[in-house]
Amino acid sequence: MTTDISIDEKGLCEFLQALVRIPSINPPGNEGPAAEMIAGHLRRLGLEIEILGPEPSRPSVLARLKGSGGGPTLLLNGHTDVQPAGSGWKHDPFGAEMEGGRLFGRGSVDMKAGLAAVVYAVEALRRAQVRLKGDLVITAVADEVGGGHQGTGFLARIGKLQANMAVVCEPTGDCVNVAHRGTVWIEIEARGRSAHGGRPWLGVNAISKVAKVAQAIEEDLVPRLKGRTHPLLPAPTINFGTIHGGNKFNLVADHCVLQIDRRTVPGETVTEVLKQVEDLCATVRRSDPETFEYSVREVMHVNPAEISPEAQIVRECKRAYKEIRGIEPGIGSTAGFEDMHFIMEAGIPTAMFGPYRRQSAKEPAFFTTSGMADEYVDIPDVVLAARIYARLIQNLLG
Repeated sequence: MTTDISIDEKGLCEFLQALVRIPSINPPGNEGPAAEMIAGHLRRLGLEIEILGPEPSRPSVLARLKGSGGGPTLLLNGHTDVQPAGSGWKHDPFGAEMEGGRLFGRGSVDMKAGLAAVVYAVEALRRAQVRLKGDLVITAVADEVGGGHQGTGFLARIGKLQANMAVVCEPTGDCVNVAHRGTVWIEIEARGRSAHGGRPWLGVNAISKVAKVAQAIEEDLVPRLKGRTHPLLPAPTINFGTIHGGNKFNLVADHCVLQIDRRTVPGETVTEVLKQVEDLCATVRRSDPETFEYSVREVMHVNPAEISPEAQIVRECKRAYKEIRGIEPGIGSTAGFEDMHFIMEAGIPTAMFGPYRRQSAKEPAFFTTSGMADEYVDIPDVVLAARIYARLIQNLLG
């Protein structure tokens, strides 16, 4: 039997404010204080707690609420690390300032609001003395915005991801997301020959060679990638992240490194992606009258992932949403990379579901304030998400 429960709205808001005020910026991470705060609250609610990580400064929380037996195990996943604040803010990025029911701060929507909603869903169920048959597992992990290898990926490598189904509680708005893109982070390095700036013809400028590679990427590779379609996801994209080269104004640059973020869709492999870039660099070098060397190196990759919209966990997310809101949610996807693939690769059917972000019809597809100045979340939406998560837990484990 499903019990209607009430969420402690004031407590949830204060908890989220305190969590946003912890600057768990990745890099370098420093997720410890956020992990301790979440672990402490869940421990007080009677959950068994493990703190795990590849090193002390990168902890993840693994919390378990044991049921009476006879039910499945549900895993709810979220991350404690956030992107660097950047510039252009009107509000203090880590002030968790409130204005008109809206909370501003880095990590507010991506995705400390999701973690707060999960914690207060559990708090409400415990306060209402709801008894569960199945086990509930919560992971509040490090490193997601850096690829997840030291967070959810670490838990997977040591065999700690065990459940019958899972939800990654990233912001998905009025949809249950069933697919995400992957990424390959690539460094392209060109090596030329140094010379005095007054006699540049005696050298080979590595910066100009990397510029030619970047131009070829934009004019040749990017247009080809636009033809690779997916029913839900945007086509593969390439972003130039950083470029570093040279030593001084009046020296010919003998080295230059370009870092790119190549987003992938299901069906693409890391080997294929690297070969595309290597072939392009080889073409640029062959057409250049000067001799230079180059190398292409993978720095990190995250696999894309997708699950059938008819999977049980997707249907259960839709059911909980409809029971609370009275309307049917959509099926969607995210242009970013997520931790879903780690959990899927561990053999656990996984949906992405974060009903704490509304999107107006005027906003473009895949819009979110995540990573932007004045990132925000509306507190009523976080409260609504906590109610939906509580219903999902009851429906599956009650």
